[in-house]
This record gives sequence, structure tokens and C-alpha cells, in this order.
Amino acid sequence: MISLTDYIGSHGTSPDWTSERQDAAEAMLEKVNALLVEAEAHGVELEMNPKTRTLVSGQKYGGFRPQDCPEGTPHSAHKEGRAVDVYDPHGALDRWVTDLLLEKYGLYREHPANTLGWCHFTDRSPPSGKHTFYP
Repeated sequence: MISLTDYIGSHGTSPDWTSERQDAAEAMLEKVNALLVEAEAHGVELEMNPKTRTLVSGQKYGGFRPQDCPEGTPHSAHKEGRAVDVYDPHGALDRWVTDLLLEKYGLYREHPANTLGWCHFTDRSPPSGKHTFYP
């Protein structure tokens, strides 16, 4: 599963990693990890990202992002501790996840067509309110 340490990555000393963002990240990861446990129980094989050696995708910005990160807008879900990109190189997790599962766990995801190789999960509803959304 994804630990808070995995999520923070190299940004734990950032002044942007506030107690409020840590609390938000812990709550979001609890939901994501519960979904991942159910996925594994249903035969989805989760793979470790060889670059992060965790389930967090990318090289540096798949978890928490400081406000000065070049990826994402100011106060994006990643920058507020409310989103994580889960490594999914073959799309197995994205194929298994449904809107009903996302609703069950209080999560939303960016449409798989936009996230080849990873799943973007957040507990922050997009403006559309759809559990699978296009940004």
C-alpha cells in the first residue's frame, strides 16, 4: 500500500507540507489504500514503480507536490495533499475500477485515456461531480 512517506517522497521538508495537508493526505490515502486492498483481493496485480520503489507513479511528482512544482496548477489536488498517481503500467487497475467503486470509497479519478501508465485518484470532487472525469 502507499504510506505517507511514499506519498511525500523527497518533499517532506518543504514548507508547503503543512499539518493541514498532511491530515488531508492521510485521509485520502486511507481511501485509496482501501480501494487497492479490494483490487488485490479481486486479482488485480499492483506493481511497484521501479523509479520510486513504491506504488506512486512518476519519478518525483506522483504524490505530494510543493506549490512551486512545475507540474499542476497552484492549489491542485496534489499540492493540497488530496491526490495521488498510482503506478499502473499495463492498465490493470484502471480496467478494474468502476464509478461504483470510486463512489464506495469517496474517490474520483481522471479518465484513463488521460493517464496511460498510472491512475490519478483524488478525494476532491471535480466541478462535474463525476467519479471518472476529464480535467
